Amino acid sequence: MADFAAENGALRRLLVVAIGLAISAGCKPADDAGSSGIRAVPALQLTIISPHSQRIRDTFAEAFSEWHDSEFNRSVAIDWIVLGTPQCVEYIDDIFEGRNIEGGMKAPDLMFGGGIAYHRALAERDRCFELKLGDALEGIPADIHGLPTRDQENRWVATGLSSFGILYNAADCKARGIEPPATWSDLADPRFAGWLAIADPAKSGSYRQSMMLILQHQGWDDGWGTLVRILANARALESGSARGHDQIESGVMLGGFAVNFDGLRRVQENPDSLAYVNPPGASAVTPDVVSVVKTAADARLAEQFVRFCLSEQGQAIWSVDADGREESNHTLYHYPIKPSLYESQKGKLAVEDNPFETDFGIQIDLKLAAKQAEALVPLTEAMCNGNHILLQQAWAAVQKSGMNETALAKLCEPIVGEQEAFDAIARMQSAGSAEADAIEKQWAEAFRARLKEVIDLAADAG
Repeated sequence: MADFAAENGALRRLLVVAIGLAISAGCKPADDAGSSGIRAVPALQLTIISPHSQRIRDTFAEAFSEWHDSEFNRSVAIDWIVLGTPQCVEYIDDIFEGRNIEGGMKAPDLMFGGGIAYHRALAERDRCFELKLGDALEGIPADIHGLPTRDQENRWVATGLSSFGILYNAADCKARGIEPPATWSDLADPRFAGWLAIADPAKSGSYRQSMMLILQHQGWDDGWGTLVRILANARALESGSARGHDQIESGVMLGGFAVNFDGLRRVQENPDSLAYVNPPGASAVTPDVVSVVKTAADARLAEQFVRFCLSEQGQAIWSVDADGREESNHTLYHYPIKPSLYESQKGKLAVEDNPFETDFGIQIDLKLAAKQAEALVPLTEAMCNGNHILLQQAWAAVQKSGMNETALAKLCEPIVGEQEAFDAIARMQSAGSAEADAIEKQWAEAFRARLKEVIDLAADAG
């Protein structure tokens, strides 16, 4: 990067000389030039694919452009491709695998945001550049609570940390006489039947992560029992986390999953109605990651963006309350990845805990988590695509039976064991789409038969 700065400095000196020669030669200023007769240098271009909210995108775009202009006398215009985290990975894969047939897909320079599993998958498929970050990584531990903060070849690095919990409408819970949720199991309680906003884990990385944490915390059998009831409490599967949060904010729904920075931002905007909680002893802090994609038109500029995110200024943008800094009036509610920020910005951070010192409860097993996350998508599809109404009916029947233990146990029993599910997912990934569809259809039929059995058991108990 020092070479890059030097090259830019030399370029500026040559530009000054050229302008001086042009003026001395009596060149006529361009019609659209300013009073000096010098045409403005156009901004550099950067294309970033990201699941992040507009608030995060706008804040970093403005701050990075101003920083780059101050360092290299050139501003940067960022073109955003905004998708859910799983769709970001699919988009990049489509480009690499030749599915950009008509050339209408923009080639991203970076993927900004998302968890380790998504960026690791891109790196393993050779989609990302090895970054030369040098002193930008100074002071950042190689791992936190057993999770790596960067790839061994720096093909992906964490720029911040986030946790996962529950966003709920406290005002409407109170108005309806419903005790607000504090734990994952609360969301599975009958009191929230029809009141949860749950996004499809195939379309929302944060919702998939939250569901995975339940499996990590409770184990496969108990975890699926909780998830089945949470899905039964959902009125429908939403197309993304933002839509679910909109419904919670409006009071149409009372609660749902949220990554902490989305939840706390909503609370900031609606302090009289919304609340966010990390389930005590049942959450985890995880890295929020960035990668430079090998489709980058300007890999050096993309790397500069990563360096900026890791700088003191970038870390402050992630984590310091907007009242404590000048760059933007937006608070982004991330935990800084640099431990030094917790001292240098003490009293100014928007997040209360220091994750380098606080135990959030769950020590994530990355290998197991990756398998669980893969299984969540087709299993949720099998339970909710054609069976969701029947699931709601079975859950209502269990409640009507007085929560009959036999009917409830049958509802909560996983339709496949953990290892059986993992083996099936491996076959689905290696086989053609026809076999994958056949396995998912088999699961859907098994779950449908299970739900009918639950309804019969509940009726007999009643």
